[in-house]
Amino acid sequence: MHFVLQAGFIRVDHDYVLKSAQLAKAGGCQHFNLETSKGANKGSSFLYLRVKGEVEAEVEELGFDRFSIFRPGILLGDRQESRPSEWITKKAMAPISFLFPTAYSVPITTLVKAMLNNAVLQSDKKVDLLENKAIHALGKMEEKKS
Repeated sequence: MHFVLQAGFIRVDHDYVLKSAQLAKAGGCQHFNLETSKGANKGSSFLYLRVKGEVEAEVEELGFDRFSIFRPGILLGDRQESRPSEWITKKAMAPISFLFPTAYSVPITTLVKAMLNNAVLQSDKKVDLLENKAIHALGKMEEKKS
């Protein structure tokens, strides 16, 4: 059972993501936004962080003109499915998130706004690595009026 869960996780968080990036590149996409996780590292002994790090490296190898990696900490928002360990972590981190809102967590709506704002920004960087503080800043940028 454990192996089946691992295989499913790898299929969704690595294989589908990489295939999406390959299709986007083949279709002429020049800027790819990828959401992974704080601590993503292809050399990690922790499966979750290793898979996130591996997909970052493999998407970067595709050679987009611009590649933005979003590495949020704990994502805050309501989910339809039950994740007891995530719920406990969120409750335990609530005081820290309140005192230091950009340190360990990001509301999902802030992440989405940051990704949208980043998509329209001009940047000379080929690869942007955006952690919590940068995600919060981008998520709070005023939308440009046309």
